Amino acid sequence: MENHTGETWCQKHLADQQLFQLLEKVDADFAEEARQQGCPFCGGKLHRADYDRKPRGGPQWDWRYSFCCAKEDCRRRRTPPSVRFLGRKVYAGVVVVLVSTMVHGLNEERVRRIRQLLGR
Repeated sequence: MENHTGETWCQKHLADQQLFQLLEKVDADFAEEARQQGCPFCGGKLHRADYDRKPRGGPQWDWRYSFCCAKEDCRRRRTPPSVRFLGRKVYAGVVVVLVSTMVHGLNEERVRRIRQLLGR
């Protein structure tokens, strides 16, 4: 559906900086929650160890939040869920979700699945 300027709903939202700021805030909240829970393997304290990222199709997000265990004999990683990044892929998650919504439409089952994947 286009508005009076000829842009679609998705184009409008992808150009909205407030959306990207909201997504960054959600990811920061997920990261803080993961940090407070500690290492899922040994229960140790987590140190910040973000991943360098350059996603295609979205804003210039340079880092994905991640942590590594502080215990010398563990040192395993914990990477919290993200609404900005689509796993290890190079595309911004928000772009993939919006394009999928444009193609397939949004229904209760899809909303439920997204919430389930985000743990909400």
